[in-house]
Amino acid sequence: MEFKSEKVRRILSIYERLNKGESIIKSKEARRFNVDPKSIQRDIDDLRNYFEESDNNVIYDRKLRSYRISKKIGYNFADRDIYVLSKILLESRAFTKMEMDRILEILKALSEDKNKIEKMISNDRFNYTPPKHNRNIIDFIWDVNYSIRMHREVKVKYRRQDNSVREYNIRPLGLVFNEYYFYVIGEIVGKESNHSIVFRVDRFEEYKITETKFIPYEDKLKEGEFSKRIQFMYTGELISIQFKFWGDSLEAVLDRLPTAKVIEEFYDNGKKIVLIKAEVYGEGVKRWILSQKEYLEVVRPESYRNDIKETIKKMYELYK
Repeated sequence: MEFKSEKVRRILSIYERLNKGESIIKSKEARRFNVDPKSIQRDIDDLRNYFEESDNNVIYDRKLRSYRISKKIGYNFADRDIYVLSKILLESRAFTKMEMDRILEILKALSEDKNKIEKMISNDRFNYTPPKHNRNIIDFIWDVNYSIRMHREVKVKYRRQDNSVREYNIRPLGLVFNEYYFYVIGEIVGKESNHSIVFRVDRFEEYKITETKFIPYEDKLKEGEFSKRIQFMYTGELISIQFKFWGDSLEAVLDRLPTAKVIEEFYDNGKKIVLIKAEVYGEGVKRWILSQKEYLEVVRPESYRNDIKETIKKMYELYK
């Protein structure tokens, strides 16, 4: 006769591993616990009855000949999804090695073939280069998100690019990720209220959330809309620009500037030229414009065109 405590221990073990994303093979479990496969089947049936009132269900995967948890609502990640997400995370270089390893292990635990996933990303994982700041930031980002959601002013000590430390009172408005780093979009209390400033998350020496609440304006630029308009996390003035482009990949231009729209196409001496309009932050996009070499020309506004010309002149003087 089977002791009740043995059955409870067995069911809890199966339940814990199912929750971790593992697949349960009935014959293996029978050998593990030295019981008849029918006992394992009864355990799985008990778990199915338990899950009936939740968003999960225990299903039999005929292809793998094993049991696993499936969401009644929504979808599970397939192994191909986990592989792609892992590649994106590794290429982002956003986290320390410790944080990246933890995230990858969580994703791997959700896969059906863990060994296969591990082999597919092992080279990228071995050669992973974390950001130079080497600061664990995930817990801190969660606190930043709280201050944004609750509209709380924060007192900060911030290390600038020149290594000097400044103290500010900030109204945090949003959080975005761009090319290796997370940034807080905020306003400095006491300065021009509609001029947003960007702070790199890893450069905060202190970030104290105060009890002082602020009322966000309804027309404030949302995080997603902000990301569409900014390049290299330099803000400056939000402007509408037009430029001609005749480089190799129009698609790459439109992907780089999500607000860009083609307003005209024409030919000049047999060369196809595209006229593009985009709403951007002028200082950041200037760096991208200069990276396009002789394949792009800013048309308007005239003041911004002159600003680009002046920058090119200064660059030329360096190489004269």
